[in-house]
This record gives sequence, C-alpha cells and structure tokens, in this order.
Amino acid sequence: MDKSQIPQDIISSLKSIFTNFNLERISEILVAACICFLGFVIARLVSNTFIRTLGIRFNAHQRMVWRRGIFYTIFIFFIIAGLKEAGFKVSVFLGAAGILTVALGFASQTSATNLISGLFLIGEGSFEVGDTIQLTLIRGQVIEGEVTSIDLLSVKLLTLDNLYVRLPNELLIKTPVMNLSKYPIRRIPIVLAISFNENLSKVRNVLLETAHTHPLVLETPKPEMSVTAFGESSIELLFSVWCEQENHGAVKDSLQERIRNAFVNNSIEIPVPKIGFMSVPPQAE
Repeated sequence: MDKSQIPQDIISSLKSIFTNFNLERISEILVAACICFLGFVIARLVSNTFIRTLGIRFNAHQRMVWRRGIFYTIFIFFIIAGLKEAGFKVSVFLGAAGILTVALGFASQTSATNLISGLFLIGEGSFEVGDTIQLTLIRGQVIEGEVTSIDLLSVKLLTLDNLYVRLPNELLIKTPVMNLSKYPIRRIPIVLAISFNENLSKVRNVLLETAHTHPLVLETPKPEMSVTAFGESSIELLFSVWCEQENHGAVKDSLQERIRNAFVNNSIEIPVPKIGFMSVPPQAE
C-alpha cells in the first residue's frame, strides 16, 4: 500500500460511513460500542484476576506494570474488532498509526530515550514504589525522597519537605542512585572529635555503653568505634551503630544527644576550634 494513499483512504472510509448512515449503520455502530465495552470489562477482569492469583510474587510496581500491560493488550484487540464491525478499514488505521509513530519518534528523541531508560529501570528493579532513594546531581545538589511512581518516562518522588519531584528516567540511568530502604536494617555513622589528652579506652567504653542502653539500637551487628584521623587539635573518631530501617531518623537524633550528655557526665572534652587573630604590623612612618 502506498503510504501517500493512507490519508485519502481514511477520509473515504469516513465519508462512506456517513453517506450510508441508516438504521443498519446505527446497529453496526451500537454493536461496535458493545464490543468495546465488553472488551473493557473483560480486560479489567482478566488483569485483576492475574494480579490476585499470580502477582503475589511481584512487588507493587511490577504488579502495576503487569496490570496495565494485560489490560491495554486485551482492550486494544477488542477496539480493533469494534472498528472492523463498524465498517472501518483497520489496515488503513494501522498504517497511519505506524507512520505517526515513526514521525513522533524522530520529533521526540528525548522522550524515546526516557522511554527506553524506563524499561531498563523497570527490568532492573533497583528500587520500587515506596522505597527511599537519594541521588547527587552534577552540580552537587542532593535529592532524597520516597518513590511514589515509576513510569515509562519519569520517576516521581515525594521529598522530606513534602515536595513533588519529577526525575527523567535518563537521569536515573546516568546518575548513581542510593536506595536507602532496600534492606531492613541501616547503619548510622557518627563522626566525633575528642581532645588528645583523652583516654581512648574510656571513650570507647562510654560510647558502647551509651549504645547498649538505647532501646532502638541493635545488638547485632555490634556498635563499633574506630580512630579515623589525627587533626590539628583533636582525635577524630567514627562511631557506628545499627538500627531498623524505620527507626533511622529517631535513633540518629536521640543517640547524638545521649552521646553529648554522656561525654559531659564523664568529663570527656570535645575540643573547640580556636580562632587566631592576625596582628597588624605597624605602619612605617
């Protein structure tokens, strides 16, 4: 079929429908509408039944993708059958749809890239709806939020500030993404500085005791303290504890407050940076 003839064929099909509009044509259109409605009901029933029976092994986002895919596949077949019953030349419309798809592909290369990236994200399954992710953009901006939707063109996030953020799928493919809620437990690293004169064994015992008395800190993996560096006026420490994923924020805030109070009660000095003043040399007379 000559592609240049497709618009004319569509117009002639529409003209033939309206010029021969009679009771028989009305009945055919009603039958076509009934076929489309029946297809909608069957597609909804089959997709929901599939998810209820076989979708248990899938996560929330995979269930949504399967439900939409099954629904639209069945519904499109019924629409084609309805158009054929109404007297439309389905081959003509399919040819026009193919030409339109190619034209849109050249006109929207960015959307095509995001579409392909979305398929990779869905297939890879690095994160799903409900997970909390964090990514750092090129300019150093950090975006963190809960995934509310993973679509073919973009991923939607709800940030801690209750902001709605839309991220193109291509960006998530090119940028390292941290899934903060992938596993049930999470580590809390706390960076500390103590004076050179302090006893490291005493500081270690105080920190471990503070962690053991916290009700939300896990005993396994065990809390750990390590010396990371020697500063100009202090010893830098890294104290790490583990907690359940949902308790991360509360444990991090309360534990630092408890560490501060424990240091004060045990007379452990935290050095305060000293600001030096430059002396101005006397001006020559």
